[in-house]
Formats: sequence, structure tokens, C-alpha cells
Amino acid sequence: MQINIISKLITPVLLIVFLTSCSPSNVAVSIYTTDIDVAQEGEVLEVPVTASFSLYSDDDGELESASQIAEKYLAPDSIFSQSSGDWGETLVIETTIPMGTLDSLQNYLASNNRVAVLLVQGVDEIEISLSSTDYADALNSELSDINFMLGFELPGDSTNFRVISDSRNEVQVDATAVFVSEKPYLYYSKVLKRRDEAEIVFKGTTDSVYSEINPLIYINYP
Repeated sequence: MQINIISKLITPVLLIVFLTSCSPSNVAVSIYTTDIDVAQEGEVLEVPVTASFSLYSDDDGELESASQIAEKYLAPDSIFSQSSGDWGETLVIETTIPMGTLDSLQNYLASNNRVAVLLVQGVDEIEISLSSTDYADALNSELSDINFMLGFELPGDSTNFRVISDSRNEVQVDATAVFVSEKPYLYYSKVLKRRDEAEIVFKGTTDSVYSEINPLIYINYP
């Protein structure tokens, strides 16, 4: 399947990434189960995402310049926090990205610049994937004018899906080749009762399958 707006689509998907590795060191996404239901009905919701980036070299003002460019491709109320350490600079971005079905996201992105989305697919078994969009290419082009080392790339070195159940009925969350509480799972499954949650970590380092494909979780209603 190929679509115009979403540049990468994982079937079985922040943000600004403009540091020397081109990937965020950590991306954390929070998803409420009732929001998944709303997204399936065709509505687009902005869900909270936090991304951290590390620059292991002298900044020379490039981080601030890149942040100003990235603001054009993020939600208007995004928050940028920068700090310095012994080994370089760290940037943390608190923002939101849209979650919805294929058709609803295409319509939404026609008038809203976002570099990443959460794509919701399926009926009986729901797939939720994190993916970059065509706006990521536009961001890349502008960042390369500052420094050819700057760029955008998903997935991050680590992507954390926090799934919170606010549904009345039980919800089952499944994922493959992930970490939970620092323990590795080839296949992970958990049934969530109301107010339960699951934190699932996808490692995107070069020795992981998730360096090549985007994180994907499955939602079922047992």
C-alpha cells in the first residue's frame, strides 16, 4: 500500500530529529484506549509525545536554529527544553502527534504540518504504528542547510509505548520483540482492566529489527 502523505507505512508507525545520529535517543508515546475507539470512528486526535535528543559535539547555536525550523512541523503548543552536560547538549521536546485512520490522517495532514503520526488500522485486531510523514523530508531539507549532519529519522534508539486503559471492558495489548520493565520478550501480551497500563519499549539500535521497521502494537478486546 502506498499513500501520498504518509511516507512510511508499516503493516503485519517525533518528531523532530536533527542531531548527529538523525534519530532521537528516546521517544515516549502515551495512548488511552478510548482514544483508539474514537480514532477508529474517523476522528483524528492529538496524542502526547516526548522526544529526547543528544548532540555529542559543540553546539555553536545550531540546536537553537534547528529548533526554530522544527517548530513549523510540530504542534503549536510544543515545548522545547535544552540542557548542557559533560558530553554535549540534550534537547527534550514535549509535543503531540495525530492518531487516526489512513483516510482521516490524509485529510488532517493536508492542513496540519506534522512529521509523525500514529496510524490506526484493523477492526477485530487493531494495529497502531508510529510512522514519519512527507513533512519529515521537508524538515530534512531545511535542516541540511544548517548542517549536513542534521536530519530526521524514525524510529528512535528507544521508543516507549505507554498504553493506558480507560475503557470499561478489558483490553488486550500485544507486541513482538520488545522490553517490559527491562525484561526482553519475544512476544508480549497483557490484558488491561480499567486504569491498568502497559509500558512497552522498542529498541531501535542498529542490532535490533526496529532499526529497520517502525514500532507496532496490537489491540484486542477479549
